[in-house]
Amino acid sequence: MGIKTADRTLDLIELFSNEKCPMTLSVIVEKMAIPPSSAHGLIKTLQARGYLYEVSRRHGYYLTKKLSRQVEAISAAIPVLSQINPHLQQLCDDLCETVVLGKRQGDAITYLDVVECRQSIRFSPTVGEVKALHCSATGKAILGALEPTELSQTLARMKFDRRTDKTLTSAAKLSAELAAHRSRGWYQVIGENIADLMSIAATVVVDGEIYVVGAGGPIQRFKPLMTRHAAQLMKTCKAIEQALS
Repeated sequence: MGIKTADRTLDLIELFSNEKCPMTLSVIVEKMAIPPSSAHGLIKTLQARGYLYEVSRRHGYYLTKKLSRQVEAISAAIPVLSQINPHLQQLCDDLCETVVLGKRQGDAITYLDVVECRQSIRFSPTVGEVKALHCSATGKAILGALEPTELSQTLARMKFDRRTDKTLTSAAKLSAELAAHRSRGWYQVIGENIADLMSIAATVVVDGEIYVVGAGGPIQRFKPLMTRHAAQLMKTCKAIEQALS
């Protein structure tokens, strides 16, 4: 359960990111579905801290560059991500498909970095997106790296919600698939999370921490090249570990 004020602050930031234009108080109230008094208090607080400014009474409010500058400073201070990113960029170029870097957070995967390919039709995840373990290639890669006892405990408490008609919805079926794919080192989902998309993923260990590198795209384009893509993925993971060891 989130804290209401924090949730609303993040909702407002994401709203500006999605709308990409100034908004009046009434528009913010309507789109966020919150009381006018709450929206007004949130806006005035952010305005007083320099994160928000009033463009004009007619056009309303917009974010200043303070937030983006602080995010840039934070991102630049994460050496692991900055060192891994060039490898992700190269993998994206090699595959001509979108590449992601993820890390387990509880019983989910959070995308820490995304390198989108230039294909007009593509896999388009976002940084910060949270994915379920049972129906994402990155999630399966994490599960496949767990010791037997921890894997059993994790599967026992997971919720196997169905995303498509191909989603695995039982611990037994998922466990059997993980066992079958563990020896090759990489994992896959084909239409299990989004019907017409597939992805592959493998783990990489950096400073004793497990990260996941994944790549995905439309099934029709990706699947015929899956073996080639997987070989390149494994090569990239090995290069990351060697470079950051």
